[in-house]
Amino acid sequence: MASATLNKYQNTNPVLCWAVRILCAVMFVGHGWMCFNEQMPLHALLQDEPLMDNLVKNLFSMDWKDWLALKISDNIDTAVRVQAWIFFFFATLTLIPSSHWFMRIVYLLGTANLVFLAWLKYFAAAEGIGHFLEHAGQFCMPLMVYLMVFGRGWRFPAGIIASIAIALTFVCHGLLAIGLPSDISWLNHPRPGKFMEMTMLSLGLESEKTAGNILLAAGILDILAAVFLFTFGKWRTISLAYMVIWGLMTAIARPWSYFDPAFASETLNRWLPEALYRVPHFGLPLCLLLALRRRSNNV
Repeated sequence: MASATLNKYQNTNPVLCWAVRILCAVMFVGHGWMCFNEQMPLHALLQDEPLMDNLVKNLFSMDWKDWLALKISDNIDTAVRVQAWIFFFFATLTLIPSSHWFMRIVYLLGTANLVFLAWLKYFAAAEGIGHFLEHAGQFCMPLMVYLMVFGRGWRFPAGIIASIAIALTFVCHGLLAIGLPSDISWLNHPRPGKFMEMTMLSLGLESEKTAGNILLAAGILDILAAVFLFTFGKWRTISLAYMVIWGLMTAIARPWSYFDPAFASETLNRWLPEALYRVPHFGLPLCLLLALRRRSNNV
């Protein structure tokens, strides 16, 4: 039964199947590298007194000062490094073309882990829900591999899930690029200062007004691309082509903007993993384009 399932998977569309696997593995490596550099906002959660105080008292029977006296910060750093190796482990297993039942657990745990990481970033940002949903293109990747192996390949529902995930990513990026502050916390999406900084550094701009106008235009295009993704014909193709190009550009914007030749290893170690874990932002639209082309060729 296992070999039959694997053969079905391999014969579905090997190019797309392996593309999804590689994208997922590279993304896991990027997240693992970030955790290895202790860039995971677990501190924001476990050191949040209003949220954790009652939990600490009920679970460990200690007050908040005693909890902090346990050198909780050092323990959190250790947990983040352990998480790094978990991501590296997921990356390795993702590249193994196996349909063993154990892999179902791996892909589902990988998805849950990425959802939790996205929630941590949303919690640390303490702003709009877009800070969570912008990671949809990432945390759907292990689920995509799961569907490649145990579902019907790149068919329904894999195509629908990929479309929704990447649309959410671009809509949320668009909201942040435009900048839409609100008094309602989950609708509050002010433009991040890092967006302005990266735009000015990557394009060599000195005018904040010009950078702001570029981000405004890019945000509008992001949202329009997400809308046209659910149309048919040339508009969907144009939408996906835009997503591939813009997703690639925004992924490499971090190492491009902050690279310093005088400190090459340090700046690459800091910013290259941010590009790696964003590969689904252009990789998923590319897979969708390949799937549409294959479908049209088979008609």
